[in-house]
Amino acid sequence: GTPYVIHAIVSQTGGASFLGSREAKALQGLAALTNTQGGIDGHPLQIDIQDNQSTPQTAVSYATSLISSNVPLLMNGSIVAVDASVDALATPNGPFIYDLSPGTHPKAGSMIFSAGISTAFDAQSYLTFLKAKGLTNIAAITSTDGSGVDGFNQLKTTLAKPEFSSFKLLTHQTFDPTAVSVSSQMSVIKAAKPQALIVWTTGTPVGTVFQAMASLGMSDLPTVTTDGNAAYSELTHFASILPKTLYFPTAALYLPPANITNAAVKAKVQAFDTVVQAAGGHPGDAWGLSWDPAQLIIGAIQKLGIKATAPQILNYMENLHNVAGVYGIYNTSVSDHRGLSTQDVYMTVWNGSSFTQVSGPGGTPLASSSNAAG
Repeated sequence: GTPYVIHAIVSQTGGASFLGSREAKALQGLAALTNTQGGIDGHPLQIDIQDNQSTPQTAVSYATSLISSNVPLLMNGSIVAVDASVDALATPNGPFIYDLSPGTHPKAGSMIFSAGISTAFDAQSYLTFLKAKGLTNIAAITSTDGSGVDGFNQLKTTLAKPEFSSFKLLTHQTFDPTAVSVSSQMSVIKAAKPQALIVWTTGTPVGTVFQAMASLGMSDLPTVTTDGNAAYSELTHFASILPKTLYFPTAALYLPPANITNAAVKAKVQAFDTVVQAAGGHPGDAWGLSWDPAQLIIGAIQKLGIKATAPQILNYMENLHNVAGVYGIYNTSVSDHRGLSTQDVYMTVWNGSSFTQVSGPGGTPLASSSNAAG
């Protein structure tokens, strides 16, 4: 049959390229795997990928052109600012848009879904973890772009919950993601003497923060950052300036399959790991954020047929019940356009070459890690 085409716009170049370039490879790997299994209803799957260069303007220009040609669905990556600019183009008739950034929060009933673990669940989990370790005097530094603003909003909202009343946010600093130095902001944080630091920005700018920490002698400060930075390529690139203890809120795809208790999720992670390793990669968000959305979309088209419209795809996607993916188990609804929960988050720590699990579901520390840091 004729190919069924899924259009993906991702950040293959620019500040988010460490995400987008791998998201693209993951999509190509998944298309190849799907085609070895018969494609979609006898039609080969083709995923067409365009590079938005990590800029909203470029993303909007590609998306506008696709929308005018009446595509039923779009995959939209790779960071908040870019995703949000394309989301603004959605109409009640379509297209169905799957954001590949976990930092967007689609409205109930909208045409938009968001990938990965919600940044609200990230905050809940890392604060649960820090509280259990007694690291409650914290500081934060966040970038002024969409990712940083969202990360700080989630931190602030979560700190307001009664269970986190023991926390003190000693100082919150912000910086432009294009800044070449944040030494002045980090000096303020150093003077505040926090027990732990939250750094929320994705990609190149996190290196600017780590550089300032290293030069100010702050590398011993336990640090939490977004799983958007939990990429082997990025962390090995920054190896000489990384904080000694760097924590991430991550999903099942970061765990060795042997550590995954749910059999269906374990099977999905094993298949994912095989494709990623064959492509020369290291399993993680940079590959997974496009993988699960594409798998779920493929499932929708296999069920609905290749003539499926955006409203039909939306209806299917709002009714997922116990569907396994590499991020956990999906249960969606009209009001939940992501389908995961806090129980799908595990805290991990970078050990120089891979991620070591240090918490159970939701951030409660594993007994063995209680004295690992802090």
